Amino acid sequence: MNDDLKEKLKFNISISQMREAENLAMNNKKVKVNKGIGIAACFIIATTGVAFASSKVIENIWKIPEVPKEGIIKITEESKKDNISEEKAKEIAVNKLEEIGFNSDIIDTDHYKQIDSNKIMYRFITQENFSISIDGQTGDFFEIWNVNENIQDEKITITEEEAKEIANQYYKLFGFKEGEYEITKVWSNNKYGSGIGQGYKIDIEYNKKYGEIYNPYERVSISIESKNKALDYFRTEKIPYDNNEIIVSEEEALQIALNEDKKIGTNEIEKIQIKKMVVMMNADAYDRIHNKEDYYKSKQTVDYPIEKRNYYVVEERVRNAWVVEITYKDNYDGDIVKRYTEGKYNYFVDCTTGEIIGGASMDYIND
Repeated sequence: MNDDLKEKLKFNISISQMREAENLAMNNKKVKVNKGIGIAACFIIATTGVAFASSKVIENIWKIPEVPKEGIIKITEESKKDNISEEKAKEIAVNKLEEIGFNSDIIDTDHYKQIDSNKIMYRFITQENFSISIDGQTGDFFEIWNVNENIQDEKITITEEEAKEIANQYYKLFGFKEGEYEITKVWSNNKYGSGIGQGYKIDIEYNKKYGEIYNPYERVSISIESKNKALDYFRTEKIPYDNNEIIVSEEEALQIALNEDKKIGTNEIEKIQIKKMVVMMNADAYDRIHNKEDYYKSKQTVDYPIEKRNYYVVEERVRNAWVVEITYKDNYDGDIVKRYTEGKYNYFVDCTTGEIIGGASMDYIND
């Protein structure tokens, strides 16, 4: 399934826009596990943690997620208490703009609160129509966008090599050291939709590396437009990687996920894949099992009201986890929306504690 379709499904675009996905229906009718896993997990749930076969006691990291106390997206006086002031954020924004040689004359604001926390993103608009955002909880620079109209022309293209050379210049301009992050992905926006070759806008992602592992949540994203061969946007994310120990085996992770899946009452399992990945904790699996009806209704209803969705506050932690992707038998009677929202689920099983620390519906391992 292409990325555009996935996004449409996630945000409940109408069925008529998803007909092209029909040919991607699952055909395999036998249960398959990627490495023939069939060994039951051997572990003991203790009061203070999980003790696996090694008898090593590991402290739990998962906590029952909290529902945000404040309104979903409205900035309130209460939410402001958890953030720096607008004046302080503006000072940081001006300093950053001056540091990179951009016009720092701020003429407007467009602040917003994150949906699943009290974090305010302070967004300022400059005279030259650049938007710069500051994280209200950390005080860190988050992103800058060129919001001028007509800065892109699909008839004009730029090569990947040209874009990478320009992106590297911005990477250094914004204060990142050579070798600190490495380019991991290049995507060319072009009329073919191929993602490769020349394009009218090319997106480049850099990630921080730990040994042979890249942390997808310590990244720099840069987009270069072809018309002026200049910056379209620059975004940073700095959630550190725990690099937690691998104690839980694949076999144990599989059994943990299957035990959890029994609680949800899903269709017969058709296929299972398991992969060790770097993930960020989330409340998706928690919401699915505690609010199954609302969980799927929100994914399958066009224009489902944002205020009726379930939101939770979860600690931002990036961990090694076994992603157990379960594909269910296709029993959706031709309902494309149900097939792609209910047909698969991914459990994130922490590699150290064995806890389920999150999850995701639809494709994940092969994203």
